[in-house]
Amino acid sequence: MKGDIADRVREVTADILAGLSLDLVEVTIGWENGRTVVRLALEREGGVTLDECAQASGLAGQVLDREGVFPGAYVLEVMSPGVKRLLKRPEDFTRSIGKRVKVTLRQPFEGRAGFSGILRSAGEESFGLDMGDELLELKYSSLTAARLDPELPW
Repeated sequence: MKGDIADRVREVTADILAGLSLDLVEVTIGWENGRTVVRLALEREGGVTLDECAQASGLAGQVLDREGVFPGAYVLEVMSPGVKRLLKRPEDFTRSIGKRVKVTLRQPFEGRAGFSGILRSAGEESFGLDMGDELLELKYSSLTAARLDPELPW
């Protein structure tokens, strides 16, 4: 059910967000303090500003209301996914080629379940992770989690 609603949110907000040159990377829907909470994580090359989040929130809210996606009241939160954002879909991996990522596998490989490296390629079913001394080809289905893992300057 939540997945269907998240897909509907993605569908009805796609054009308005594309018009703002923003990519919708995650939709989460939850229930907090008796209210429906809808969170949209947006991204663009170079980052998303607070003003862009505010503008996207206003426009996305209007579209969600007009399309009747939520039957009652809801809270809409629009944000950046952050520097250590989760990678969930093949297009998230494609967008992150050349960046450092950290992955956790469902089953250990060569005695390890966690790997970090530079994302070198991303296809429909698998991706290439450059470990420095070897290149691993991993299937998305073998992952429990994947996220950006930038080397921060502090």
